[in-house]
Amino acid sequence: MISVIKKPVNLDELVGEIEIGLEDTFTYIDVTTGEVITLTREEIRAAEDERPLENFPEWQRENIERANCILEDEQGKFADFTLKNDYNEYELIEEFIRTVQDVDINEALSAAITGKGAFRRFKDKIIEFGIDKQWYTYKENKIKEFVIEWCIEHDIEFQN
Repeated sequence: MISVIKKPVNLDELVGEIEIGLEDTFTYIDVTTGEVITLTREEIRAAEDERPLENFPEWQRENIERANCILEDEQGKFADFTLKNDYNEYELIEEFIRTVQDVDINEALSAAITGKGAFRRFKDKIIEFGIDKQWYTYKENKIKEFVIEWCIEHDIEFQN
């Protein structure tokens, strides 16, 4: 593997990728530029199948070309940052509830996250109890910690 000169990636961009969590998308980091690249499953398949670019709208062609570069990458220029399977918001909600000191609120939140519709009920309850800002700060900090750990494990430089 040829050594590549690395540039730091923007930590907030990576946090945003996890927070958005779009289905059927894949995220890569160009470690030579620090650019965060999000591709759809369709764009990756088009590159894998070597479909002609003319078959796609102009706005999608650049991403298909990028997907092709990523698929052919032998120098370690691109890092796969598709972490949807590693990030579990439900577990994060459970952790957050354990930090809530008020017993009544804690019990109400615990009850809210049981069964179908748990996320909606949780969000309704945190608004009702006026702790929604507390939740979003907690969530962002935890995601940031998660991303920093991932970057360190994968030798990816980052900046705020």
